[in-house]
Amino acid sequence: MAAATQQKDQGVRVYQHGAHILVAQLCRPRTRNAFDEGVYAQLIDAIEAYEADAALHALVITGHGDFFTSGMDVMSTIHTMNPRGPDAELPSKGIAPRFMHTMLRCRKLIVAAVNGRAIGIGVTLLMHCDIVFAADSAKFWTPFMRIGIVPEFASSYTFPTILGPMVANDLLLRSKEIGIERAVACGLVSEVFPAGPGFLQRVFDEIEPLVAEPVAAKTLSLFKSVIRRVREPLVREALVAEYVELDRRFLSGETYAAASKTIAELAAKKQSKKSKI
Repeated sequence: MAAATQQKDQGVRVYQHGAHILVAQLCRPRTRNAFDEGVYAQLIDAIEAYEADAALHALVITGHGDFFTSGMDVMSTIHTMNPRGPDAELPSKGIAPRFMHTMLRCRKLIVAAVNGRAIGIGVTLLMHCDIVFAADSAKFWTPFMRIGIVPEFASSYTFPTILGPMVANDLLLRSKEIGIERAVACGLVSEVFPAGPGFLQRVFDEIEPLVAEPVAAKTLSLFKSVIRRVREPLVREALVAEYVELDRRFLSGETYAAASKTIAELAAKKQSKKSKI
């Protein structure tokens, strides 16, 4: 797969770096790399293509510019959240859980290169990466409580188990943003590099020796399977439980009300900025 040229607003830019690394770069600058249905679909395709190619030993997920991702694109998905609307869709039947299960099924190495601020799913998906590198400018925020959305991607299990109960409560209950130092201390991030144009190359420099090993193809997947064998069924159980509650809230109209409120607040903030110009 040849390297792609620089483009903007293409959802996910997928290209190969060297002989063994596939890169999936979130590339929606206008929305700060927010997740919409197209992004989920492209990431599913990227993961499946990665697994099918025996020459590829690492998938690197990163973002374009100085943002990793701003989380869910509420503006583009609001039409599916009205339980009485023509485009209504139960959360558990949508493309987001399909992406989550695809990522959980992946038996090969997944590396996150968090190039900047990470919000929502940009934080929860890190729990399912094998190595997490981050820029020193990175911050992590999961405002689920603030917007009335249930914790997702099994974060109700992974956060307290991996990060510890107090960090989990700060992220999930208090909607508290945490900085890079605390992220490293609690185990959310493996290693930190300076932010800027050279960040991604530093990530490549770290993982290229690992994936170049002659035994990498079999050994990395074997080690990953052994490391995750105990927690994997518990992660899946948590993911299912979260979607049961997400479906209930969807049917009650709570999700739509919360999303509508968020959109109204964003619109008011945007108008306020315009009036000050």
